[in-house]
Amino acid sequence: MAETRRGPGLVGIFGILLLLGSIAFGAWWFYKPRATAEVIVDPDAVDVYCSGRVDAAGQVIPLEPTQGGRVVRIYPGVVEGATVVKDQPLIAFDDAYAAARCNQAAASRDGARIEVEFAAKAKDRFPLMMVARQSLLSASAARVEAAEKLLLQRREQQSITPIGRYELEAMDAQIKELKAMKDAESAQVDDLKKNEGDLVLRHEAALVRLRAAASELELAEKLKADCVLLAPGPGTILRFQATLGGIVAPGTPIPPIVFAPAGPYVIRAEVDQEALGRVSEGMAAIATDENRPEGPQWKGKLKHLGGWVALRRTMILEPGEISDLRTIECLIELDSGGERLWIGQRMRVRIVRNAHAK
Repeated sequence: MAETRRGPGLVGIFGILLLLGSIAFGAWWFYKPRATAEVIVDPDAVDVYCSGRVDAAGQVIPLEPTQGGRVVRIYPGVVEGATVVKDQPLIAFDDAYAAARCNQAAASRDGARIEVEFAAKAKDRFPLMMVARQSLLSASAARVEAAEKLLLQRREQQSITPIGRYELEAMDAQIKELKAMKDAESAQVDDLKKNEGDLVLRHEAALVRLRAAASELELAEKLKADCVLLAPGPGTILRFQATLGGIVAPGTPIPPIVFAPAGPYVIRAEVDQEALGRVSEGMAAIATDENRPEGPQWKGKLKHLGGWVALRRTMILEPGEISDLRTIECLIELDSGGERLWIGQRMRVRIVRNAHAK
């Protein structure tokens, strides 16, 4: 009995169609037209996103003494979160060394003042001393002249009244003595004239020493006054890290007081260099907490745009931050009201393009 050949079944036909469809889709995907430039998003229409931190308008500053010392007093009310006024005393340090320097400088000043008075009197007496010396010199010259005339007169009278040899020798010796006294007075007058400039210089030197001593006393008093740490202005104590008996020195990593000047809070945001030319002063800004993207929003405007592309102001980086990223700092001024902000709070800022705050 002859065997009949059967044609392809439905499964085979379906497989062939699936293969042809796959080849056709691949060819279409490979040769499909590419997107044109018209569908590319204009970067000028995209908002600029950046990070920043909440700060006081006057910047948070550390308060520390100008010289090291031991804390001897903490004034009442000086605690974290306290509001203070300008020149309010906060901490007092041991001022024994500064007080000793004040006493030493005061003694030096008094001694220099006496030297000035002595030099001034010597300079004022000089004209009188010169007149007196000139008078003595004139008197010596007159005595020499009188003795010489007397000797000449005696010699002329020798024919009438005999004069002894010893008497003439005595008169000659007396004249020599008077001439020596005259020469001595003349030398003293010349020396006094030479010392006139020295007296002026001595008085000027005394005045210089007095000014130096007064400056030393002023410096010592300043060092003593600096033993009391004062508030630079109205503001708030953010952190207080001093104890009675503790040693505090300038330039330490942990200052005794961290101070925030009074005034509105701002956000110091750091815009990446790639966004230069896309942000400008007056643009509207919307800020959110970096850890609460769906939380409350704070609105404001870009008040100031820095003129320096540099490293971040904050050198202590958080995990994941790039250390050598160059940014430009901008100051975001927030509108009044809204939920409370904390200084140092990390914020995410969106600078709205083509929209300026009124």
